[in-house]
Amino acid sequence: MLRNKLIAAATVAAASLLTSYAYADFEIRYPIVDYREFEFEHNGSTSLDSRSAMNNNQSYTFELGYGLFPWWEPEIEAPFNAPPGANNAFSNFTLENTFQFAEAGEYWLTPGFFAQYSHAASRANADQITFGPTVQHEWNDTLGSKLATLHTLNLFVSKQVGRNRNDATPMAVAWQSRIDINPFFEPGVEYYGNFNNIVDRTTMSGPTHRVGPVVVGLVNFYQYGKVKYEAGYLFGLNNATERGTIRWRFEYERAF
Repeated sequence: MLRNKLIAAATVAAASLLTSYAYADFEIRYPIVDYREFEFEHNGSTSLDSRSAMNNNQSYTFELGYGLFPWWEPEIEAPFNAPPGANNAFSNFTLENTFQFAEAGEYWLTPGFFAQYSHAASRANADQITFGPTVQHEWNDTLGSKLATLHTLNLFVSKQVGRNRNDATPMAVAWQSRIDINPFFEPGVEYYGNFNNIVDRTTMSGPTHRVGPVVVGLVNFYQYGKVKYEAGYLFGLNNATERGTIRWRFEYERAF
């Protein structure tokens, strides 16, 4: 069963990559598909730093998705970015795919896979593919506290394709752990790391590392759908990273 899902997911991912810019820096991708649910999602972030070249770096994305099958949810994304000193502008059109290979709790880790193709809005920029595993584990009675914790890991690599591409292979690592106090309020911590080129180690200068607290929650309106939220603050851990970043995420879901 798992093997069949892997084959089907690989086929769909390959097709989407061949027929369609970059992985959202501050978004955890979960390996859970909301089957037969429509989703509208907004993600945003802004940086804070005394250095003008790193201050007020803004990102806003809007996504629409639907769980077509229990194992596959496609989404379309429209990102808008405003680097320091620049105006907000549409950057690319993105097709995303989330795959879930097993039911939550069926294995020690819930396995998933994420694949996206981003088509650059400007001909001066290259298109990009991003893909990699998403895994999640729920640990009950954490340290004897009788509280459950949920841990999610993303490990993605990217490649530019088409005109004006470069041959670098950057990698993004994202990790989140949170405490299941109640559905409305789950505090946690998360980390985001970006590495410029994992193929040629001599060019891996300036990796960025961020870590900080996050709050995740859900409000259920039953037949009217549900709203999920995430809000966090990330501290830069090295000179290549801004001192702080505020990030947020809001999602509306409704079954159809």
